[in-house]
Amino acid sequence: MSAGSLKRVSYTERRARRGGEPLQVCHFYPFTYSLKPELSAVCPWSELVLLAEALGVRARNRSLRVGESVYKRLLVYAAVRQTLRSRARVGELEEVVRGLDEYELHFWYSKFLEAAERGRLALFRPARAFKVLHRLD
Repeated sequence: MSAGSLKRVSYTERRARRGGEPLQVCHFYPFTYSLKPELSAVCPWSELVLLAEALGVRARNRSLRVGESVYKRLLVYAAVRQTLRSRARVGELEEVVRGLDEYELHFWYSKFLEAAERGRLALFRPARAFKVLHRLD
C-alpha cells in the first residue's frame, strides 16, 4: 500500500447541547493531507478503533491511516452507528459491516457520501435503509 492511497480518520470532542457528556465526532478525510472531511459522524472513537484493529489496522492516538477497503467499512459503520439507540445492536452492526462484500460496501459508501453532501441530517435516510435491510432496527 503506497502512501498516496492512504485515507485518514480522526475525531474531535464537543459538548452535547443539553450539557451531557462530550460527544466524539469522527471525521473521514479522502486523503491523509485533506483539510475538509468528506463525512463527519457522531460515533464513539473507541468502537471505531476496535473495528479498525479487527480489520488489521494499528491505531495511533487520535488518528487512523487506513487503506481504501477499511476506510469504506469504517465510514459505513460510523454513518449507521450514529443512528443506533440500542447498545445490543452495535455488535450486530459490526458483524454486518465486516461481512459486506466489495460491491455492497461500495454501494453503501457512495450512498453515504452522496447524502453527506446534502448535510448531516441527510445521512439518516440511507442509514435507516441500511438498518431495515440488515434487520438492525
